Amino acid sequence: MKVEDILNSETLIEVGRKAVEDMLVDFRDSRIFIMRNNGFVIKERDGTSSSCIRLSVQDGLTVALRAILAHWAEKNKPVDRDDGRVYENL
Repeated sequence: MKVEDILNSETLIEVGRKAVEDMLVDFRDSRIFIMRNNGFVIKERDGTSSSCIRLSVQDGLTVALRAILAHWAEKNKPVDRDDGRVYENL
């Protein structure tokens, strides 16, 4: 998979976005924050603004890329059929 494949796929971008958002929600609900000058912030559960940085940019990018790669690998793994032959899952 090339970077262009990720950039041109709304599905893969959504997978990465959702992974970052899910982690932000988990960190918010667990009251986890980090001491950084910049990063990702998520509103409080009641919709009020928050100034707590929950995730660094580097960590957010890592989370997104890992989720994208896991999704891609799952969708493209060989499929073993009843006849014992392995087919590509396209």
